[in-house]
Amino acid sequence: MNEAKMESMLAQLIKMVGSLQSDMQEVKKEQQEMKREQQEMKQEQQEMKREQQEMKKEQQEMKKKLQELETKSDLRHQEVLEHFKILERDQDFIWEKTARNERDIGNIKRQLT
Repeated sequence: MNEAKMESMLAQLIKMVGSLQSDMQEVKKEQQEMKREQQEMKQEQQEMKREQQEMKKEQQEMKKKLQELETKSDLRHQEVLEHFKILERDQDFIWEKTARNERDIGNIKRQLT
């Protein structure tokens, strides 16, 4: 009986070890799957970081271009204002000259009459 009991216990131990081994294999497979998924996630993160850096570069370029456009716009605005000032001075000069000529014409008319 002792032998039968021992054989029975040994058979139970073998079954337990077998099931433990299959469980361990499943756990290892799950770990490998998790590692693979983790690596995929890392790759995706790296890709996202790269895209983010590209977007930052593009944004900086756009800011630079916008600044250049603003500078050009300010220069053109100053040029237009300067032209208006010149035109205003010309108009003032023409009005002065016209008024002077009108006075002179009036004086000539008075002298002739």
